[in-house]
Amino acid sequence: MVKFIENDWTRNEHQGAYMGLATIHESQMKLTLQHAQPDNGYVLTMAQIEQISAEKGGGSSTAAVFLIEGQLIRAKMAYLEYLDFGLQMFDDLQDVEEDMKNNHRTIFTQSLADGQTLDAPTARLIQYCYYAPPFENFSDDHRTVSDAQSGDTLAHYVRASMMMFLVLLILEAVSRLQQYYSEECYREISTFSPSAFDDLKMARVEKPFWTVMRDQSF
Repeated sequence: MVKFIENDWTRNEHQGAYMGLATIHESQMKLTLQHAQPDNGYVLTMAQIEQISAEKGGGSSTAAVFLIEGQLIRAKMAYLEYLDFGLQMFDDLQDVEEDMKNNHRTIFTQSLADGQTLDAPTARLIQYCYYAPPFENFSDDHRTVSDAQSGDTLAHYVRASMMMFLVLLILEAVSRLQQYYSEECYREISTFSPSAFDDLKMARVEKPFWTVMRDQSF
């Protein structure tokens, strides 16, 4: 695979692409650190889990887009890392029951292991999706398609839409994990849903989202 990549992107001129590949490799190696072993006394702290999650979640899309475009401006690279971490957190929320069975520690499973609900980490994740970086314009955005009043480009619109769709995916995951939330929090989060939670459970909106992710060129 690396040989094929070297045919298109030389190492001297496109160091970012190889940095992204190395980041993914290092992150995957750290997966083993997230498996708690209480019998052997190996139990992670929340600070350790947060650091591993940030490193693991911050590189996959960045590496992929480096391989597509060859070069990335710093602002776009920062955005991709921001998006990747959000996607990693969503994945961890979605897999919370399986991860609990396997003693795999994420921010969500560690909260449950500590006797807490998923109220706080889920609220922080939703807030994360509404923060500023996903809605910024980049200097290399193409402005062939834009809103005459706001000046937003199509690329900017797609990035903002992806973050809002990620919120919808989070809501779908929450709708299936009611037992891990307080009654008050579950009810409040359900008010953000465009449809009743009972209907959202059956929607299965994740596949269309990944289709958009696959087809979208940043």
